[in-house]
Amino acid sequence: MSKIENTCLQYGCVKCCLNTEMLLSSSDIRQIRSLGFSENFFIIKKNGKRQLKNSAGRCVFHNGRRCTIYNDRPEGCRLYPIILREDTGETVLDSYCPHHAKFQVTPSISREVIKLVRKLDVGTKRRLRSGES
Repeated sequence: MSKIENTCLQYGCVKCCLNTEMLLSSSDIRQIRSLGFSENFFIIKKNGKRQLKNSAGRCVFHNGRRCTIYNDRPEGCRLYPIILREDTGETVLDSYCPHHAKFQVTPSISREVIKLVRKLDVGTKRRLRSGES
């Protein structure tokens, strides 16, 4: 279990699950579909990007106590609160996370975040070119 998982579970924090705008990669979608969920259940499309849907103000997979797909959650959820600042291209800790000071941006996590962002960008561009929303 990673430090990110330990910290979130230790504090029982779910703030990032509330009104989430978590983007989904094709591999995230395949993984969640393999659990038996239809895309209509968990995906909302905004500006050509696919993201987790919310229900009652929280991620559709959060039941009010915990994430029901925690071991299979999207890659962005696994890496959070480390994010990429679009204006500088730098990986940073998101101050929205109340426990962000407990995390550390390491070179390996930075590479994972950058790789995910590139994967999301490529997927979005591909869908837009093909006419998908």
